[in-house]
Amino acid sequence: MRVDFLQFELAKELAEKYGTPLLVLSKSKLTANYRGLKQSMPSVEPFYAVKANDNIDILRMINELGGSFDVASVGEFELVKGVGVDNRRILYTHPIKTEEDIRYFFEQGLTLFVFDNEDELHKIKRNAPGASVLLRIAVSNPFCMVNLNYKFGADPQSAEELLDKATALGLRVSGISFHVGSQSLNPYVYVESIVICKRIYDFMALKGVKMRLLDIGGGFPIQYIENVMPIQKFCEPINDALNNYFSDTTILAEPGRVISGDAVVLVTKVVGKSYRNNARWYYIDDGLYNSFSGKVYDHANYRIVSERKDGMMRCVLAGPTCDSFDVISNDVILPELEVGDMLLAPSMGAYTNASATAFNRLEKAHTITID
Repeated sequence: MRVDFLQFELAKELAEKYGTPLLVLSKSKLTANYRGLKQSMPSVEPFYAVKANDNIDILRMINELGGSFDVASVGEFELVKGVGVDNRRILYTHPIKTEEDIRYFFEQGLTLFVFDNEDELHKIKRNAPGASVLLRIAVSNPFCMVNLNYKFGADPQSAEELLDKATALGLRVSGISFHVGSQSLNPYVYVESIVICKRIYDFMALKGVKMRLLDIGGGFPIQYIENVMPIQKFCEPINDALNNYFSDTTILAEPGRVISGDAVVLVTKVVGKSYRNNARWYYIDDGLYNSFSGKVYDHANYRIVSERKDGMMRCVLAGPTCDSFDVISNDVILPELEVGDMLLAPSMGAYTNASATAFNRLEKAHTITID
C-alpha cells in the first residue's frame, strides 16, 4: 500500500532503522514540486519561504535547483548562507524589524527592505540609508486557512502617501508586496490583489516614480483532506492578470507549502489504546506538541492512513504527552488498531517540524531524506 510517494513496506524498514516518529522527505517529490511551480508561473521568480520548513536537505535541494529563498530573520539568513546561497537569491521580507537586524542585513549586502508603516521607514533610513523599499499592503481573503493580513500590511488607500514618504526620506521605492494568506483556495484573490496594485503603480508613475518589482507572496495550496485545484490550473488566472497588468515588471513570489508540504510523510506508531466515554482512543508517538503542531498554528487537518481495513470506526487520536490538550482528532475514522501498528500521515512538510517542540522532553521527529 502506498501513501503519496511512500510504500508501507519501505516505511516499516525505515522505522526499524531510525525509529519513530519519523518524517520522510522525498527528494524527487520536492524537485517535482519546485519545477512544477516554475512551469506553472514562468514569469515569476519563486523565493522559497524558509519558515515553512528549514530542513537543511530541503535548502540544499532548492539551492542545487538554482532556487531563491525568502527569509524573515537573521537565523534563517545564516542557515541559507550556510548552504552556499548568493545574496542575490535571498529576499528579506519581514515587515517589522529591529534596528539591529536592519543594520545587520544592510551590512551583509541586502539592500531591499519591506515596510508597512511610516515608523518602519524611519528605522530603515537610520540603519540602511539609501536602501530600496517594498511596501506591503493588506488584502482581504475569506478563502485562506491562515489570515496573514491581520498582523501586517498597510491599507491600500494609504499606499500613495507611504510611498511618497519613502521617497522624501531618500529611500528608493521598488514596488509593492502582498500576501493573500496561507493555503488560499481561490486564485482570483491574487487577481483582485494584482488589480489593486496596478492602480497604485499607475498613480505613482504619474508622479514620475517607476516601480520595478511586484511581490505576490505565497499561499499556494496543497491537498490535505479536501481536494484542491492542481497548481497549473490554479496559476492560470494569476498568470493572465500578471501578463495583462505587469508584463514589464519583475515578479517575485514567496511559496513555501506548495514546495515542501506534500514532499514529506510522517511515520508514526500506536503506543496505546483505550475505551473512554463510549469512544475508542488511540495514542501515538507524535502529537500537537511535535509534528502535528501544524494543526494548532497552521489550522491544517491531516490524513491518517493505516494498512488495516477492518472495523472502521470513528475514534479519538491523541499524542504522547501528558497534556490533555494533546489530542490530534476527536473524530478520525480508523480501523481497529493494535499497539505497535504503524500509521502514515501525508503532506507533513510545511509548518509541522518547523513549529514542533520538545515538550515533556520528548524528542522531535527525526527527518530523513530518500530519493
